[in-house]
Amino acid sequence: MVSEDNRLIARRYELVRELGRGGMGVVWEGRDTLLNRQVAIKEVVLPDGLSPGDQERQLMRTVREARTAAKLNHPSVVAIYDVVEEGGRPWIVMELLSHPTVEQVVLSTGALPVREAADVGRQVLSALKAAHAAGILHRDVKPSNILITDDGRAVLTDFGIATVEGDASLTRTGMVTGSPSFLAPERVRAAEAGPASDLWSLGATLYACMVGRSPFERGDPMATLNALLSEEPDYRRIPPIMHPILRGLLQKEPEERVDAEEADRLLAAIAAAKPAAADRDVPKRSGGRGRALLAAGAAAAVVIAGGSVAYFKFATPAEGAPRATAVPAAATSPLTPSASQTPEPSATRTPTPSVTQPVVRAWKSRAGWSILRPVRWRGALQEAYTEWTRRDGNAHLGVEAVYSNLDVNELLRTQEDTVRQNAEGVVTRGRRTVTHQGVKAVEWEFSWTAGAAGDTPWATAGIRYREVRRAVSIGDTAYVVSWTVAENQWLRNRALMRQVMSSFTVGT
Repeated sequence: MVSEDNRLIARRYELVRELGRGGMGVVWEGRDTLLNRQVAIKEVVLPDGLSPGDQERQLMRTVREARTAAKLNHPSVVAIYDVVEEGGRPWIVMELLSHPTVEQVVLSTGALPVREAADVGRQVLSALKAAHAAGILHRDVKPSNILITDDGRAVLTDFGIATVEGDASLTRTGMVTGSPSFLAPERVRAAEAGPASDLWSLGATLYACMVGRSPFERGDPMATLNALLSEEPDYRRIPPIMHPILRGLLQKEPEERVDAEEADRLLAAIAAAKPAAADRDVPKRSGGRGRALLAAGAAAAVVIAGGSVAYFKFATPAEGAPRATAVPAAATSPLTPSASQTPEPSATRTPTPSVTQPVVRAWKSRAGWSILRPVRWRGALQEAYTEWTRRDGNAHLGVEAVYSNLDVNELLRTQEDTVRQNAEGVVTRGRRTVTHQGVKAVEWEFSWTAGAAGDTPWATAGIRYREVRRAVSIGDTAYVVSWTVAENQWLRNRALMRQVMSSFTVGT
C-alpha cells in the first residue's frame, strides 16, 4: 500500500484520500498535477495466494484491459485517462464523478418510475454494446456501479474487473469476481461467459430499480448463488409493463436470452409508453430534492467491486433509507414506506393530552436480522452494511455482516487495526465478554477523534467520539453492531444505546 511519504504515482498523480476498497483494489480521489484536475485512481491489488506466475498474468491482463477500455469513447462509460505502474502493480487513472448511484437513488427516494428505469437501462445497454463491440465484458453490472447525473445521464463505472472476451485467466486462477446477487448463472457454473452475461446482470439491475434488491438476493452468499441457479424471480411487485424485458434478460440459459437489439427495442417501447400505463402500480417518490441530497452526500464517486464472498464497508449516508417498519414482527422491503405513526383523531372536542412520539422504531433487514433504530436518523444500506446517522452528525448506529472464518475476538482486533489507521487519538476504554440474547459476544469500547481524512464520512473533523462495537457470531455469519456518540453526549445517550444494541436479533 501507499505510505504517507509516497503519495505521488508515476511522478504525476497525487493521492488525496481513499474513497473505498474492495476485492480487486482501492479507489483514491486524486489530482493530476500536470493538468491540475481531479481524477479517480484505482490501485489494483491482487488476492493473496496467487503464484508469482498467476500474479504476473493478472497484472498484464489488467493493464491490457484498462488500455482497451480507455479506447471506449461513450457518454455512459466513465473515461479512463491513463494506466501506469508503480510499486509493482498497475494504477488506473479515471474520470472522477460525484453523483449518486442507482442504488442510492432507489434506497433514498423509492422505485424508479418505469420509464426512467427503461431510459437508464437503454443508456447502460448502449455502453455495454460499445464495450462488447470492442471485445470487453464488464462482468459487474449492478445498481451501485451506475451513476445518475443531474441531467439524467446514466454512467457505467468500474471496468476494473472487466475482461477481454475469450480470456480464461480468471477461470484458471479459480476466481469468481463480481457481486453474487447480480452474477449470471453461467458464471456461477464456471461455464463460458460472453456478452449475454452482462445482459443478465442488466436484467437483475432493472429488477432492483423496482424493488430495491436483486431478485435472487437471499442475505447469504451461498443461498444467493443457489437461488441464481435454481429459482425464478418473483414478479408480483413488478409493474406488468416491465415483465417482458425482465423475463427476456433473466433466462437461465444464455442462448435463450434476448440479445442487445431486442432488449433495446423492449426498453424503447417502455420509455415511449403513456404515463398512465407505464407508471401503473409504481410507488410515488420524492423529486429532485432527494436526488440533490444524495449528490451532496456522495462520498465515493467510483465504486469498486467486492468479491463473491467477501464484502466491504462503504459508508455513504443517504437521506431517508433504509425504511423502517412500525411493527417489530413485520418484514418489509427497504422500499416499503413506514406505517403511519399519527394517532387517530379524537371523536370529541374534549382536549386530549399530547401523544409521545416513539424514540425508536423496529427495522428488519432483508437478510433477516432486526434492530430498534432511532427515529428521524438518516439511513444508508449497502450489501453487508447498514447504518443510521443522527442529523447533526454527532451520533451513529451501524450493523455490519461479516462472512469470515475469524472468531469475534479476532474480528474486533482486525477492526481495531483499521480504526487506528483512520482515526486520531484512539484510546481503548474497555474490552469485555457479554451475553447477547443467550449468545456469547465481545464488546470493545473506545474513544477517538475524527480526522480530516478517514473512513467515517458522517463524522466531523476534530470532534471527539466515544464508540462501542459489539461482535456476535450466529451461524456462519458474524455481526458487528456499533454505536457512536460525541463524547460530551455519551452519558445522556447511554440508556438509548443499551436499548438499541440489546434489541439486535437474527432470525424470524
